[in-house]
Amino acid sequence: MTGKRDDGWDRIADTPDGPVRVTPTDPKKLREKLRRSGFAYLQRYSASEAHFSELMQNKLRRWETAGYVALGETRAVDLVAELTHEFRELGLLDDAGFAASRVASARRKGTSRLKIALGLRAKGVDGDLAKAAIEEDGTDETMAALRFCRRRRIGPWRRGERPDRDGLNREMATLVRQGFAGQLARAVVLLSPEEAEEKLGVS
Repeated sequence: MTGKRDDGWDRIADTPDGPVRVTPTDPKKLREKLRRSGFAYLQRYSASEAHFSELMQNKLRRWETAGYVALGETRAVDLVAELTHEFRELGLLDDAGFAASRVASARRKGTSRLKIALGLRAKGVDGDLAKAAIEEDGTDETMAALRFCRRRRIGPWRRGERPDRDGLNREMATLVRQGFAGQLARAVVLLSPEEAEEKLGVS
């Protein structure tokens, strides 16, 4: 026997699925474990501060439920706040950069302003910050609608002949459900393939 204390911390998986170990009590080990887990997540995914904080608090709650740690609500919030602050200072968390990246990716896919704004809100991005990111991107809503049509093969990129009124209404409804205005949806689905490609700058 070496006499070294073994609190089982190094044997704890991020996803508790094994037998309950001895509850770790060393605060430094707890912070480091959470730090490694958060860093590993941000190496693979981008996140807003609010979303990252929620993920880390959920992880702590799962560890506590499994008996890996003993935390009070305040303690968990404080630990996550410390980690979020540290990662913000390191540049690993940047809500403005996160919003800009999300907007650019969504616009390339043909996502409407409304749907982007709702998506950023769901990720915890401040409304004014989301609005600024969308405006700074500068993609015209018509361009976004055309990109969506091209990706979904509707409107000017539909296969076959132009459908009847009911068919056109279904295409317009698809665009409206994606957050595009009804008048814009109608204008887009009535474009010819040549007109649409010219607007997109496709030769």
